[in-house]
Amino acid sequence: MIRLKRISEPGTQQLLLDVYNLKTLFLKLPVLEKVSSPGKKAASGGSTIAPAMYTKMVQKHFGRIETLLKLVGTPIDLLIENFRVQWASGSALELQIVMSLKGMKRNEQAAHLEKFGLDPVNAMKGAAAGITGATIVSERVQALQDQGSTVASKVNSDLSQMRQKVDDFRKSFR
Repeated sequence: MIRLKRISEPGTQQLLLDVYNLKTLFLKLPVLEKVSSPGKKAASGGSTIAPAMYTKMVQKHFGRIETLLKLVGTPIDLLIENFRVQWASGSALELQIVMSLKGMKRNEQAAHLEKFGLDPVNAMKGAAAGITGATIVSERVQALQDQGSTVASKVNSDLSQMRQKVDDFRKSFR
């Protein structure tokens, strides 16, 4: 796991301001017009509205950063409730990252993971090992594929037996 340094509350607030300013700049980038020379009008012909897909992408990615910073700035006693509301699809690993950025100790993290509804020992092991939701889904898909192969071979075996019985039945009437 990557080592994370604690972010103080004033640091979190400053980072939120910086992220907001960066997001605003990124949203303006596609429509900035070059000035041909001092005192002359800006080159025309360009749109003053950013493409919708670009705007959506910038909002999505900066939204994740803003959510993370807001959670880091949340008081510890409200962290679990705010995490559930602001990061509804968040996993134990993501909650542990937030708690690490807050500077919480491992025993505090375990207590909050338990409050989150997870077995703290298993959650801490999984988060420390870097097991994410994508890893779990990948393992489950592989298990289903393995089961599918087993089912397919069983069906083929049963089908062969049925063919043999049908052939035997036909031969009995000849």
